[in-house]
Formats: sequence, structure tokens, C-alpha cells
Amino acid sequence: MKTALTSYATGGLGSAEFGLGSAECGEAPSGTLRLPFIAAAVRRSDADQARLRRAFQQNYAGVWRSLRRMGVAADRADDVAQQVFLIALNALGRIREGSERAFLYGTAVRLAHGARRRGEREVPSLGLDLVPSLIPFPDQLTDQKRAREVLDAFIDSLDVDTRTVFVLTEFDGFTTPEIADLLDVPLGTAASRLRRAREKLRAMMRDIYGDQP
Repeated sequence: MKTALTSYATGGLGSAEFGLGSAECGEAPSGTLRLPFIAAAVRRSDADQARLRRAFQQNYAGVWRSLRRMGVAADRADDVAQQVFLIALNALGRIREGSERAFLYGTAVRLAHGARRRGEREVPSLGLDLVPSLIPFPDQLTDQKRAREVLDAFIDSLDVDTRTVFVLTEFDGFTTPEIADLLDVPLGTAASRLRRAREKLRAMMRDIYGDQP
């Protein structure tokens, strides 16, 4: 457990090994295109339909998980993910070939932030202030579900801007320059948000584990 968190804190742990919320807790994106999306897509050229189909197949599950990590409720995640792709469909002519993924995740960030402002964000099941009293010693932590709960609590403790950069970096695989461009913020701002998140995670680990190697 501690080894995994240490790797995570230094930027070396991806979503394939340690995910948050969503699919890893028994939930999963439906991946089913709904009627408004299909109706809009069939009016497009064959080339546009093929391009969007590739983007959907390559990115839908990742966008869905990213929305969940950024606080979109489980019962809203499918709808919001569909909205991301509907927006992409309507903007397809303005999206540069090869930039579909960045556009999709940038749209997901904006929609997730809008959901937070409207008060649709889920209340976490585990608060960070409760972690030290509930987490057993490292040699007892054999359950990956408990490890995910710790990470969920940490992610939830971050402010929205720091959380966004951290999720996009550690789980979605974007580089800091890509995130700065995606969020339209200076590179130094994106880097400082990521650094702040990693420092906070290391501090949380010290609170739980002390200075154990």
C-alpha cells in the first residue's frame, strides 16, 4: 500500500493500476450512444462519423472516469460524458486532426466544474480527516479497495483547480504543458498546482505512516 502511494505521489502510478471511484468500485460507463447523439452523427459525412467513432472508442471510458474523479455523481456521469461527445460532434470542423483527445478532456473539465457549481457533486463516503483513525498499519493494508478509499479521500480534499491538474496528470496521462494549454493557464501555474497536490499527498502519507521507508 505505502509503496503504491509513494509511486503515486511522485507521478509514477497510472490509472491502470490504481483507479478512483467509478469503474473500480463496481461502476462502469455504459459506452452506449444515446438518440440525440446518434441523430446528430448520422447527418455527418462518412469521414466525420469514422473520426468521431474512433474518438469515442478511444476516449469514452477515460472521459467518464475523469468526470467521476472530478466529482460528477455516478448517476450523472453517463449523461455528462454523452454531452462531452455531443459538443465535440458540433465542433468537429474546428477540432484539428489529432487534437480530439485534448478537446474532449478540456470539455469534460468545463462540464465537471459546472456540475460542481450547481451543487451536483457527490458527498464522499470517506473524509480525509478520518483517514488516520480508520487506516490500519501498512502491513495490514492488503485490500486494494481500502487503498482506493485513501486516494479518493485525498483527491476529494484538493481544491478544484489543483484537483483538475492532478487528475489530468496522474490518471489521464497529460503532460504539464498539455494541461496548461488545455486549461488556458500559464505553464508555471499548472506546474505549481501539480507540485502542491503532490506535496499534500506526501504530507498525508507522513501523517499516516510516519517516516517509515
